[in-house]
This record gives sequence, C-alpha cells and structure tokens, in this order.
Amino acid sequence: MSEIELCLVAIAALLGSAITAVAGLGGGILLLSVLLQFLDPLEAIPIHAVIQLASNSSRAVILRDDVDWAVVKRFSLLLLPAGLAGLLVAGAFPVAVGRIFIAIFALWLVWWPEGLKRLTFFLGTGRRTFIPLGAIAGFLNIPFGVTGPAIAPVFRAELPTRTAMVATFAMAQTLGHLAKIILFAGDGFAYRDQLALLAIGSSAVLIGTWFGTRILKKLSEVIFGHLFRFALTAISLRVIISAILN
Repeated sequence: MSEIELCLVAIAALLGSAITAVAGLGGGILLLSVLLQFLDPLEAIPIHAVIQLASNSSRAVILRDDVDWAVVKRFSLLLLPAGLAGLLVAGAFPVAVGRIFIAIFALWLVWWPEGLKRLTFFLGTGRRTFIPLGAIAGFLNIPFGVTGPAIAPVFRAELPTRTAMVATFAMAQTLGHLAKIILFAGDGFAYRDQLALLAIGSSAVLIGTWFGTRILKKLSEVIFGHLFRFALTAISLRVIISAILN
C-alpha cells in the first residue's frame, strides 16, 4: 500500500475506534469499508480482524471493571467451531447480499425492540441467548467480515448500562476477532506480509479508544441510547447503500 493509503487507513481506524468507544459500535464497518477500497475481501477481513482486536481489547481493558464475564463466557463457547464452518463455506455466500441482510436485521431490532422478544423462540432467554448468538456471529464473521450491527442490539437489551454494554461487547468482539485471526492463519493467510499496515492501524485504534472512552464516561444513559440508535441506523444504511452500489 502507498503512504497515502496507509494514512487513510490510520484515520479510519482512529475515528472508528473513537466512535465505537462512544456509541458502542460502528468503527469496525468504517474501517472495513476503507480497507476494501485497497484490498481483496479475503485480505481485508483478516487484516481488519487484527486491527479490531487491538481496538476492542484495549477498550475492554480500560473498562474491565464493567465487563459482564457471564455473557462473554457464553458468547465465546462456539465461536471457533462456528467460525471453522464459516471458513469452509465462505466462497458460497454472496457477500453483498449477506451484508444487506445483516444491516436490515440490525435496523429491525433497533427500531422495533419487540423484535428481540421474537428472537427468544430461536435463541432462548436471558444469558442463554448468547450461546447461539456467539455461534451465529462466529459463522457469519468469516464470509462477511462484520456482524456487530446485528448482534449489538441483543447486548444493549441485556446490558442497559452504557459502560457495561460497551465493555462486554468489546470483550466479546475481542474473542470473535481472535477466532477469525486463528482461522485465517490456519488457512494460510500471511499476516507478516502486512506488518506495516497492521502496526499503523493498531496504533491508531489505541489512540481512538483512549479518547473515546474518556467521552463515554461523561455521557448520560439517555444520550448514549440516542447515540447508539443513531450510529446503528447510519451504519446499517451505509452498508445497504454500499452493497447495492457495488
């Protein structure tokens, strides 16, 4: 990648991590969208996973006292086996259609909270919901790269306190990205060929996370709720428009 392209990735990584720290989500799709301008999807997704690992893990460390480990434990149970299944069939999925589906699903959940109750028929109730949710996220993460918008409303519903939601979601996403990294490495992806990009992107997200979490701690629950809904809506609409145009 050229120096200009590396700078654009760094800016997207910094802004994205700051947005995620404040609103609870959004940075991952912003970063992936930029990476896809310069890289093939099967290169962009594993690189995105490494940079997002740095972003989410740093956010989880800063907010470690607010992590709900019972949720994280359940979410992580089936990440690897589900991700392996996703890797095996990744080429069979139309990526654009899959991302549109994820975005529409996210809009449905955030604007019709009653829809979450409908999910209990398939996912179960309470903390048990996060076991099948982790399996779904692990499977879809490989071919589509991001599933955050679709699963974030479930975390928001179960963890209504802003810091608990952001911290727990960050830890869950950390494990999800770690699973992706392991699976792509096992499939032969050469991370060492992209060390400069990985170093720049990871450094940028650390700065963005530090800045964003400072703002998060000053927000009220009401403002966070509005920001969460706005960010999820804007991101989902962008995913739909981008997928249609491409």
